Amino acid sequence: MEITHTSIDLGDYNTAINMIGGLKDCSVLLKAIDSYFSQTDSVQELIHQRNEFNLRTERSRNRIEREVQNGFLQFINDDHEKLIDAIFTDRVPQKDKELVLVWQFALNNRLFRDITTQVFTKTYYSGRASISKNDIIAYLKEFLHQHESLQLSWSENTITTLSTKYLNFMSKLGFLSTGRIKSFIPIRPSSELQVLFLYIAKLYAPSINNILVHELLPISFISTDSIHDRYKKLSLKGYFHMNYTGVSLNIELIHSYKGICDVLYN
Repeated sequence: MEITHTSIDLGDYNTAINMIGGLKDCSVLLKAIDSYFSQTDSVQELIHQRNEFNLRTERSRNRIEREVQNGFLQFINDDHEKLIDAIFTDRVPQKDKELVLVWQFALNNRLFRDITTQVFTKTYYSGRASISKNDIIAYLKEFLHQHESLQLSWSENTITTLSTKYLNFMSKLGFLSTGRIKSFIPIRPSSELQVLFLYIAKLYAPSINNILVHELLPISFISTDSIHDRYKKLSLKGYFHMNYTGVSLNIELIHSYKGICDVLYN
């Protein structure tokens, strides 16, 4: 099926994955987002005053602050910001938040988005039990070859590090095993997450109603075999309107971005 690409361009290709994937505990990202929306706290206090990222140098703390801001605290519009604010509250289970972290990073970081949609999910859906850094290395080398005009002068070491740190990040979020062999851990998004994905997808590509051709569909982790039945049941609960033609699965959102979490989790 042909994939419809959008004209949205959220940033250039960069190596932020190396810093994010190098974190000892990715749950601190949840704290950073909570601090961003807090009336009594801030990301700067969390990173610099309390050093909750456990970084030894001020240079490292400055860099992680920049990468957290760019990767997780950039928003397409006010609706996007309200949605993330509503998701990262106490009532939403941590497991749900961890998959939303993947979606948020994918929205804000082109390289993470590409690796996740073009390598991670394709390997996951292929039936293979595991993924290796060589899968990502091969993709990155081919990508650089096909996009020489981008002038990304990444060394062999940079490419290897990107691949390793990407897998580390997905392991720390609980989507891969932590051993030398990175085995897939089944990703089964809750009903609430399946609905939230539609709202994330609409933010990324407002003009695309047919979810079957959406560029981000692979990272919903809903199999194409079951997507119609799953969304039909959820549509009947009044979370959105759906029209299925056999070729297209058109979605119309009916709740506000701020209010959808109240509807789902209350």
